[in-house]
Amino acid sequence: MGTSIASVVEGAHEGAAMSWEELRALPPLVSVVTAARALGIGRTTAYRLIKEGTFPVRTLPLGGSTKVSTASLWEVLGA
Repeated sequence: MGTSIASVVEGAHEGAAMSWEELRALPPLVSVVTAARALGIGRTTAYRLIKEGTFPVRTLPLGGSTKVSTASLWEVLGA
């Protein structure tokens, strides 16, 4: 059973491990680990959500890695 986007976003506002200043200073694309930290979730959860297609932020597969759009991250977090 998948995790809902709403529950991820709700948790993000309660336990975000990144300040607004840090969020605004991010480059245009960040790693999944950085995005997970901003959302207040763990790396494993983030990759599971991506695999399920329920990660609340736009992801971009680049070569052998996945990057996350910082603009989409800001949108979800209301930055």
